Amino acid sequence: MLQQVVDDILDQIRDGRLNPNDPLPSARKMADLYGVASMTAQRALRELQHRRITYSVAGKGTFVHPDAFDLLRGGTLREPIDDPDLRRRVAAYLADEQAITIRYHHARTADDKNAALHDLLRHADTTNDLIDDVIKYQADRGNLAQQPEHLQRASDGDQPSPPAKRPRSSRNRAPKQ
Repeated sequence: MLQQVVDDILDQIRDGRLNPNDPLPSARKMADLYGVASMTAQRALRELQHRRITYSVAGKGTFVHPDAFDLLRGGTLREPIDDPDLRRRVAAYLADEQAITIRYHHARTADDKNAALHDLLRHADTTNDLIDDVIKYQADRGNLAQQPEHLQRASDGDQPSPPAKRPRSSRNRAPKQ
């Protein structure tokens, strides 16, 4: 059953039902969807993360990794970032995230842990533009399967359109938290 859950999620990524940074259901919800034990669903999520198909954000859930599609079609991992400013911004983001994570792990009270988790979520929410900048950087160098629609250059002076909302079945959606 574990392999069937993993294979189904991989198929959803391959055929475009799940895209980079899309949320996956929680282990409990996944267990209900696939009719498996919650431990099996948790193992499936760990297996996907181990394969670098997904990543987790504390308090937010599990998401499809930006490299997942490329890795599944046999691509190689992305090249390092050569742009000094973008590399500095990514390094600063990761250093701040690491400091908050360390603060969480050393917290002695529930209030201190909650404060660190809150800071981690706020940190992630305030750097959404960094994700778009890294995706655009990688796409411009051919390191992504396809550049996100809202980042594509407009032709003939047209303004780029915002990302289109696409319908998703409720089976593939993680609950809002």
